[in-house]
Amino acid sequence: MTSLRPNLVKRIDRLPKPTNVAGALQPLFEAISNSIHSVQARFGDQVTGLGKIEVTVETNRKKENVWALVQDNGLGLNAKNWDAFTTTDTDNKIQIGGKGVGRLLWLDCFRSIKVTSTFETDDGLMKRTFDFVLALNDQIQNESVVPAPDSPGPSFQVRFDGLRDNGYLAKFPGRDNFVFQHLTSHFLPTFIGGRCPQITVHVGDETRHFPEAIDDIVHRRETEIELQTDEYGLLRLTLMECDKVASADLAGSHFVHFIAHDRTVQSRSIDSKLGLKYFGDDADRVFHAIVTGEFLDQNVNQERTAFMFEDVVIDRIINDVCTDEIERFLAEPLSELGGEQRKRIEEITESYPSVAFGDTDELQAKLPSGELHPDAIYGHLARERFRRDQRQAEKIKSVMRRLKEGEVGPDSFDQAISEAGKAIGEAEQRSLTEYIVRRKVVLDFIEILLQKVREDTRDSSYQREDLLHSFICPLRINTLADGSHKVTAAASHDLWIVDERLTFAQYFSSDQEFSALSKAIESDDRPDVLIFDYAHGLKESDDAAKILLIEFKRPNRTDYSDTDNPQMQVERYIKTLQGGGLNDVKGRPIKLDDRTVFHCFIVADIVGKLDEWTFSWQRTADGRGRIYQPRDGFRGTIELVGWDALLGDARDRNKAFFERAGISGRSYFSAD
Repeated sequence: MTSLRPNLVKRIDRLPKPTNVAGALQPLFEAISNSIHSVQARFGDQVTGLGKIEVTVETNRKKENVWALVQDNGLGLNAKNWDAFTTTDTDNKIQIGGKGVGRLLWLDCFRSIKVTSTFETDDGLMKRTFDFVLALNDQIQNESVVPAPDSPGPSFQVRFDGLRDNGYLAKFPGRDNFVFQHLTSHFLPTFIGGRCPQITVHVGDETRHFPEAIDDIVHRRETEIELQTDEYGLLRLTLMECDKVASADLAGSHFVHFIAHDRTVQSRSIDSKLGLKYFGDDADRVFHAIVTGEFLDQNVNQERTAFMFEDVVIDRIINDVCTDEIERFLAEPLSELGGEQRKRIEEITESYPSVAFGDTDELQAKLPSGELHPDAIYGHLARERFRRDQRQAEKIKSVMRRLKEGEVGPDSFDQAISEAGKAIGEAEQRSLTEYIVRRKVVLDFIEILLQKVREDTRDSSYQREDLLHSFICPLRINTLADGSHKVTAAASHDLWIVDERLTFAQYFSSDQEFSALSKAIESDDRPDVLIFDYAHGLKESDDAAKILLIEFKRPNRTDYSDTDNPQMQVERYIKTLQGGGLNDVKGRPIKLDDRTVFHCFIVADIVGKLDEWTFSWQRTADGRGRIYQPRDGFRGTIELVGWDALLGDARDRNKAFFERAGISGRSYFSAD
């Protein structure tokens, strides 16, 4: 029979390569972790006093002659451990998270690996030495097994020399403090736990003794807070206030470390959530937390470098499970940020009243204590507003169901209607306020633009379509693959400024109209602002029983030619539409008949020739505008509206809303 032959070289080549310092140190950390497990297995509950591990690392900026040595007084390579070492994917340490790939990472990282171990046998202590090499076959070379009667006991030692240029050379730290920083972070759960052996670490000229060295940077600690969850089972949380050196080489200040099988798998910065850089009397403290649990142990990848769930799960655990405990632990420094957060909340709710579902205190209670980012604050408030709307909708449904099923009699009818009206009012009031604020801003902005256009008769930036046009009847200009342009209408508009009937009308225009606009864009001799001198068409329904046309003339314009008579222009456009054969902006035929009514608006300053051409038109009731009603040709009217009258009428129509919202007298673009 023939078996499949494994290719260890190919397998190691396919292992994930490091993208950061922590990843490059992972093979060394695997060796240290193996030593921790070995001394724990040998000494059990006495490991803190009897277990000894020594780590030496030599590195430099040029990454030349980098080497590391890890030695321990654990069980060594006894028969069981030797069998595990020489078997890939062993389940020897499966109960403590071992995946049997740590020594494969050694081969992927280091050019030379030498192992020396003493171990107990029935015949006494033996010593095994060998070279561990990356090869297709015979990875154990120069092996020697001899008696070691003079050895003080079982031990294990591995020396690593040289880095492979496959990502490890580039990412391995060249500075001593980087090694200490990442080692401290990686093994923090072990160092603060109750089963940590004595670990001595030499890096360059500096030596640190763990776990004692942790006390130099951890100033306050709450350990093993048990948090029972439905989705993630039992999680354990450790909270620590540390010296800022704990985060000196990390991308941030405050972190939550997620641990699987005593090893740091992912560290998530929560700086934006806390809103703090440093805290404490001397502004030299940072926050670190550790999360452990069976859920994390069961969902870590084979290399123990990443979890097998989406990153969003990490965020959910932090937000939904840990936040309350973190805020309690950091209550004092976070309270100092409360005033700044209140200011941000007030700024956001002034611009977006729809998320102001309560007073500032109530809103602030729904936010993480230190959250200061405006987009994050808005996101939290919008989510809470959505939940409230859902509850209000349930109230309305309940009332409607009671009405439908006859549960509401004459005596309780008024009360039921009041309940439904209150629910609707609470859900919609702030959305309406936000809409009113938008109208006020639009009117203020257009008033300023009109003033600028009238003051500057040149082809200035105030006359560009991306300013005035975007507030009244926005167009999108798309560049096609061949370099030409296509003009399309935006989905929304602010043509309520002209007439409230236009508020919910559908923009349609025609292919012919937009073709003319496209040519104007590509022309070197561009016309006036594209909003001007082109008719804009809308309809209230698909059957087009009513067509609304709006044409704008540039403010203060007097230089009309004989062919610019707006009455003639509008009538030509109507005739073209009546003739058929045109499609709307969505490519659908514009279907009209002799019953179609056209409501046409021309917005312009009534001066010069325009005043002469429309002198005989009927005056509007206030005398400021003019109306033309044809006897034949089409059904409808053409109304001429001055720019000042347009804005004045729009303000008058919305005056009650502005006053109710408390914004009637203030311009959003005033100096104050």
